[in-house]
Amino acid sequence: MSDHKCRIAVGRLHHEANTFSVVKVTLEDFRLVLGPGAVQRWEGTRTEPGGFLDVLSAAGHEIVPLLSGQALPNAPLAACEFDQIKAAFRDQLRQSGPFDAVLLSLHGAMCADGTDDTEGALLELVRQEVGGLPLVVTLDLHANITARMAALADAIVGYKTYPHVDMYETGCAGAEMLVRILRGEIHPVTAMQKLPLIVAPENMQTTHGPMAAVFRAAEEYRAAHPEILSVSVFGVQPWMDIEEMGGSVVAVANGSREAAARCAREIGRRFWDLRGEFEVELVQPREAVRMAVAHQGQPVILGESADSPTAGSPGDSIDLLRAILEYAPDVPSAIWVRDPAAVAQAWQSLPGGSVATEIGGYYDKVNRQKMLIRGTVRSISDGVHVLRGSQFTGITVDMGRTAVIDIGPVSVVVSEKPCVMIDPGPYRSQGIEPKDKKIVVVKSALGFRSEYGPFASRIIMVDTPGASSPNLRRMPYRRVPRPIYPLDTIEEPEGLA
Repeated sequence: MSDHKCRIAVGRLHHEANTFSVVKVTLEDFRLVLGPGAVQRWEGTRTEPGGFLDVLSAAGHEIVPLLSGQALPNAPLAACEFDQIKAAFRDQLRQSGPFDAVLLSLHGAMCADGTDDTEGALLELVRQEVGGLPLVVTLDLHANITARMAALADAIVGYKTYPHVDMYETGCAGAEMLVRILRGEIHPVTAMQKLPLIVAPENMQTTHGPMAAVFRAAEEYRAAHPEILSVSVFGVQPWMDIEEMGGSVVAVANGSREAAARCAREIGRRFWDLRGEFEVELVQPREAVRMAVAHQGQPVILGESADSPTAGSPGDSIDLLRAILEYAPDVPSAIWVRDPAAVAQAWQSLPGGSVATEIGGYYDKVNRQKMLIRGTVRSISDGVHVLRGSQFTGITVDMGRTAVIDIGPVSVVVSEKPCVMIDPGPYRSQGIEPKDKKIVVVKSALGFRSEYGPFASRIIMVDTPGASSPNLRRMPYRRVPRPIYPLDTIEEPEGLA
């Protein structure tokens, strides 16, 4: 196709399911927008849709908004609500067409009751409506790639960084590939190498370590083979107990399925060979607090990934709060806890008033216990703030009604809704500067390092139970394909020879 103006359908739907989570995601959580408003919320943001808009506009193409929705990770979506999303998506495709191509920003780890592979189902729906038109998809590095997804998309482009600081760049890369397809410059073919492998995200950073080595190998391979257009490595979000589960490598080649498959297989071998280096060193809460107090310098970040709201956990753990109040009650500290009942108590007291309330274990009755705290309400707010860091830049977060309860020098931020803890926003929006605290609890696996790393004096990862525990061997998997590492010992997986 020439450089004439094309109509390109654009959409975004992001959710990362955690099948161990006790908190259900609802259609309301997605804040689904259909039609023109679906792109307005992304204009000027450093996200994949932001990249879509900039590249397609610069190329002179017409952008046709389909839908936009995003929810924080939780349990899978109800089947009836996923049906509503599909119906809305189908209606938008029919009403807004015809198109010359489709460009989608999906997560890759969304699930619904009865449908493990929701992204595959959505891509299948697109193919039913638009046939063989060019279809390019961008995905999160933690996507669970299925055979159906790889077969239906002309090209899959994943994040190259974790923490995810290249969302915008990934959107630009996907859009640029689509523009080249429309110009007739390339004819992409996608191949996937699936691996019997799940790894915890704590050592999945791409700045150094094993995942950095895998991405480096992928880039070196691509540089040496001009026919390879893109190589994406997907470490997969491990807290999904589903049948077609596991890490993967996806390669996109220009016109050669054999070249794409060979690339995916070789980089998959590199990923597999480094599997042991993804093991996570964890410290018990009591010991973590003692280590933080003994450390010279501040702040010391205590990472509690087992209760990470961006991994599907509810955020209602008080394991580290209990340890801080027991072993470091006079040490300036900060922690966030999600507990609507505690928020209601604080709002009744108002700023400056005393409050006594139970906190913790509001959602997770298996892994959590409540505790009674007494303190002073420092402030209350609506919990709305804008992320200013390198991830989700410019996106508005709504924590719901929020309060800060001071127990001496220990500041407890409590909110009704979950928050994005990879960013200091939940603290700074409430008047708490993490740099001023000796101990700061961050409920995140690794994403927080891009924001906290530059000023953290030390980072300690803590071992607590929860729906997103990095101790994968203790998670109650039932449906994942077996054998799979690290749950099983595997000498040589099939397909990597």
